[in-house]
Formats: sequence, structure tokens, C-alpha cells
Amino acid sequence: MNRRSLVAATAAVAGGTSIALTMVSRWSPVQAVTVRGAFAWLLIEPFFLILLVFIVVRWVNPRAAVVTGTLAALGSALWVQRFIADETLLGTVGSSVLWLVPSVAAGTMGWYLRWANTQKIRAVTAATMEQRRQLAVDLHDYVAHDISEILAWAQAGTAVLPPTESRALDLLKEIEAAGLRALESMDRTVHTLAEDERPARIARGGIDDIGALVERFGAANRVKVIVSKQLTRNVDPSIGTEAYRAVVEALTNIRRHAHRVERVEVELSNSDEQVHVTVLDNGFGATHPAHHRSGGLGLSAMGERIGALGGAVETIRIHPNGWRLTVTLPLTRPTEQEITP
Repeated sequence: MNRRSLVAATAAVAGGTSIALTMVSRWSPVQAVTVRGAFAWLLIEPFFLILLVFIVVRWVNPRAAVVTGTLAALGSALWVQRFIADETLLGTVGSSVLWLVPSVAAGTMGWYLRWANTQKIRAVTAATMEQRRQLAVDLHDYVAHDISEILAWAQAGTAVLPPTESRALDLLKEIEAAGLRALESMDRTVHTLAEDERPARIARGGIDDIGALVERFGAANRVKVIVSKQLTRNVDPSIGTEAYRAVVEALTNIRRHAHRVERVEVELSNSDEQVHVTVLDNGFGATHPAHHRSGGLGLSAMGERIGALGGAVETIRIHPNGWRLTVTLPLTRPTEQEITP
């Protein structure tokens, strides 16, 4: 049970209990005089119920807020009936209506703050979507154009080189294949930015694609690669995507920042409820990306994304040279209720 459900349950129990106590106190054949003497102390009860009305209206699911907020409000309104003995019907009803006013005010304030927050979220979401659409246009019109030009030059080189230049032809074909993959990723990213609200959930690659990714890295950079897959449990596809992206980030930083790398090891394993991704290199230089990225990219962004899933990212310097990146993720993606504080 998350915090909001706990608050709703508390309001329901408190309101129901207050109403029951009022009924027993009001219509019981024996009315205790000590209850009247404890009036000042018992003032805590209605104010607590009024506070619960504000909280449930402000934070709890609307349907639950209607039920639990009504119970708490009725509890605070009927509370005064415990201290009314010989009032007329009009006076009795008027007293409860008077004590209902603070609960209505608290509920109104909670609803207004909730409405204002919703409007703010909608405005931010609209601005974010507009920025993403603009970014999608820029990627499509400029970056994709430049990549397609590189691809065209590679294809032209393949067409004009004589068959005797086998090594050059092989390299151009690798460039062409990499360019095609880049364009496919670009198309997918443009579509995601333009239409989908959760781009991280629609991404290329998963657990089963990590081996091929590492092999391509080794072939392109003339590096010995070792992939060890020791998974005994199934991994949620969206979690597999995050694992794939973590390996992409690690390999990118090795390519950009490490020198004289001879070996890269990638290990996939799991415990009872977690999957572990480890990337180890033996290069010289700082492959820790936090000191080389700006604008929220690199391990910083990856750490925030994985942390939101209940995972963790750790980088350790290996002596005399090399870095080890370890990413820990849950085997299954947590629900929205589990993510919500």
C-alpha cells in the first residue's frame, strides 16, 4: 500500500469511527458527564478530520477522495452532537452545518491546489511535447540528411573501387551498414519524439542484442571482446532495453575517452530479483563520462533513468588502468504506483 492509499484508508477509518462514536454518545441511554468536561481536549478530533479532508482532496485518487473525504467531513460535522442535549431540531442541525463549513473550506482549498497543479503539469507537458516535435524536425531535416550523405559516399566508393581493393571495400560496406543502422535508429527516434510520451520504452535493442552490439564494437575498433551471459531468469523487455542502452553508453565512452584499449568484457547476470550488467575495459584515460558530458547526457541521465526504476549505476577505476561500469536493474519494470512516492 502506497502513501496515498494509506492516507485514504486513514481518513475512512477516522471518519467512520468518529461518526460511530457520535451516534453512541448521542443516543446512548447513559451520557457520561466526563465527556462534556473533556470538550477542549476533544477539539483535536474535528481539526484532525478537517486536515484529513484537505489531504485526501489534494492528493488521493478522485473516486477514493469523494468517499473518504465525505466520511471525514461528516465525522467533523456530527462531532458537536455529542455535546448537545436539549437543543431544538433547528439548533441541532444548525450546529452540524456550522461545523461542516471548515471541512468544505478545506476541501475547496485542496481541490483548488490540485486543479492548479494539474494545469501546471499540462502546460509543462505541452511545452515539452512542442520541444520534442521541434527536435524531431531538426533531426529529420539536418542530422538524418548528413548521415544519408555519408551513406551515399560509402555506396559510391563501393561502386567505383576495383574488386582488388578488398579491404577498402569491406570497410566501406561496414560504414554503409553502420549508416543504415543509424538511419533506422533516427527514424525510430523521430517517430517517438513526435508522437509517443515515453520514448525510453520504445527503443532499439534488448538483452538478446547486446552480444551482437559488442561484437560489432570489437570488429570496428580491433579490440578483443568477451561477452558472458549468465542469466537464469527472464528479463522484462523494457528492462532489457535499459540494459542495452547502458552497454551502448559504456562502449561509446570507451571509444571516445579510452586509449590503447585491448580488451572489453561484458557480463550479464542476475540475482533473485535483479539483473546485473558489467562492462570492463583495460584502456588508459578517463572513460568515466560524467566529466566529459554536459547538458544532462551520459551516465548522469542514465543514472536518473535507472534510479527511477529502482536500479543503480556504479563506476569504479581499475588499477593500473581501466574502468568498470556496473548497472543493476529490477527484473521487471515497477508499476506506476510503485514509482509514485
